Amino acid sequence: MGVDEQPLTSLQSVILTSIPFLVLWRILRGYVERHGPFSLAKSITRFNSQIYSLCSLGLALLILNDVFYFEQHENIESSNLAYIYHLSKFYEYIDVFNLVANGQSIGSHMAFHHITTPFLTYFRVLNASGWQLFAFLNCLHHFWIPILPITGWVQLVGGIALDVFYLANNGLQAPESFNRSVAVSLLTGYLALFYQELRAGSQQKSEVTEKKKA
Repeated sequence: MGVDEQPLTSLQSVILTSIPFLVLWRILRGYVERHGPFSLAKSITRFNSQIYSLCSLGLALLILNDVFYFEQHENIESSNLAYIYHLSKFYEYIDVFNLVANGQSIGSHMAFHHITTPFLTYFRVLNASGWQLFAFLNCLHHFWIPILPITGWVQLVGGIALDVFYLANNGLQAPESFNRSVAVSLLTGYLALFYQELRAGSQQKSEVTEKKKA
């Protein structure tokens, strides 16, 4: 079965998955607002994060091997890795459900990121070349999430630079220009919201410190 024939590889299917995600998110948030957080949500969120972190490391190593061929894996093709990476972005919907079930609010950065990332991987991974670098950096980001600011900046700036370089060298009429332009737009949005989130967090910490000193 080719990648084009596999589930969730058409733009229509990506759009359609966003609808139930938003509906379930709204239903879950309403339930938690009325009845309070789920008792096991915090433990499940921690366990899910640990599993996803390890899987991200494994996928990062496979992607790296896909470029440098450290080991020969006859049954693992580049298109298979691209598809697995694409599917992992749908799995990230669980992050939102877990946090909402735990009673945590979802900021604008996470909301925009989780809704649109499957679109990013559709345009930039499934339907464009040279996807491995960005995917590798993103997988490392999810593995090294405790140092979030550093890995967050690296993956976003690296991804934008890669596609801007392509557009500058090949022009807007090149075959992949539209897909890469979409990627630059989404990544720039993530970057702006990520900066806003970090700045807000820094301001909150400063306010707490000032209150303790008072």
